[in-house]
Amino acid sequence: MSAPKPNLGIHPRSVIPGIENQDKPSLLPEPGIWCRPDWIRLVGPEANSGWLYGLLRERFGEPTGTSNGAQYFTQGILWHPGIMLSQGHKSSIVMVDFQGARLAVEDPNAILQLVEQIYCRGFHATRLDLAVDWVGQDVDLYNHALASCQASELCKLRSFRLGSEYTREQEAKGLLLYLGKRSSPVYIRIYDKGLETGSAPAGVWERFEVELKEDRATTVMMAFLDAGDQWVDELWARMIGAVDFRVNNGRTELHRRPRVAWWGSLIGRATPKPTKPMPKESSFDHWCDWFRTAAGKRLLQLANTLGLSPNDFFEYLIANLEPATTLVPAVVDAGRSRQS
Repeated sequence: MSAPKPNLGIHPRSVIPGIENQDKPSLLPEPGIWCRPDWIRLVGPEANSGWLYGLLRERFGEPTGTSNGAQYFTQGILWHPGIMLSQGHKSSIVMVDFQGARLAVEDPNAILQLVEQIYCRGFHATRLDLAVDWVGQDVDLYNHALASCQASELCKLRSFRLGSEYTREQEAKGLLLYLGKRSSPVYIRIYDKGLETGSAPAGVWERFEVELKEDRATTVMMAFLDAGDQWVDELWARMIGAVDFRVNNGRTELHRRPRVAWWGSLIGRATPKPTKPMPKESSFDHWCDWFRTAAGKRLLQLANTLGLSPNDFFEYLIANLEPATTLVPAVVDAGRSRQS
């Protein structure tokens, strides 16, 4: 299954279902450039737990096991490979993880349609991993990225570290480069997938992964759903917008530092899309502007699709919810506005 090709010199495609087995990837994909989501985590109200379980059971069959669930949850329901529904959180939420092992064998378009269906019940993404694989393309990605980091050419992210492993004869057993911090909203891994899986020598199968968390994941997932059939273009633009490699010429302004040659060649004709953090609530008006931009149009679209008025649909969304009790600037400003 091929997806539309982005406007790139290298033309990534969506992954062919079945290039990886159910437990650990071991089969070398055919030569090409492949891309897909590699982890999707969705969180929503506990009241929709039964509905979500039914949807997953209908789509993937009977569960294959149970667990303790993700951290801070008390129960997990498993569909092998790579699906976990976590329940029993003190904040009355439920969470589903679609992990790489599952996403490697599913049609990405079908998964995104499923995500959109879940989104319509008040869920949102809190983690989203994006992956591009180069198989037999001689891009030398790991070595180029490492050399640029060592030459102070890494931009947007502030740190890097190595996770590579070698034998005492200096033979590479694993090549892995981390960009950014594990706890940050954007975290990148560049590594040799062929070495990791034992399926190919160094340089044959290389992977570029971008892990987005919390509001960054929410923003990019919404962009995917908006992009429809053009999600491959959106994925690539967001990935290359998460990091940059610029010539270290002493300038502090990025626009005065040209991109290094290998990175410019990899990007091709695509336009990077940085994913900015959502603005923090600073005032009532600011919060309202954020809501209109982030959710207003989608709310109207969903209301029209369901044949409901915006008021009726909004009442459906907030049914059984209790008002928040914490004071934030938007609430304080709203109170002042009411008193004036």
